[in-house]
Amino acid sequence: MDAFNPMLQVSIDLDDPSVAETKRMFDRVLASWASDLLLLRRQGLTAPGWRVRVEDDDETTWRRAA
Repeated sequence: MDAFNPMLQVSIDLDDPSVAETKRMFDRVLASWASDLLLLRRQGLTAPGWRVRVEDDDETTWRRAA
């Protein structure tokens, strides 16, 4: 099966082993990145910035430093 890449103006063979392996690696990295992002959101780290580690009642949390 072929797909057309408008950026390169070429046809890409989706059955090519190198294309399949590249897609598999990209999908794995994307899934890992998405799970890391969800974990950071659950911890309240939704924006970049300096944070300090605070130990509260046997639980470690990260708070934005002033």
